[in-house]
Amino acid sequence: MENKAQEGWGEEMDAQEHLATYESFITFSKYGTVAVALFVILLAVVTL
Repeated sequence: MENKAQEGWGEEMDAQEHLATYESFITFSKYGTVAVALFVILLAVVTL
């Protein structure tokens, strides 16, 4: 029986690896956005 995550994916695609990469991208984007926002706030405070 086919893995549930593989449904709708081509044979050449590794769905588990794709989903893990996507989760890593989302996590990096979330923390990256917070870091940039904090940096901008820090710049605003320092320049006042």
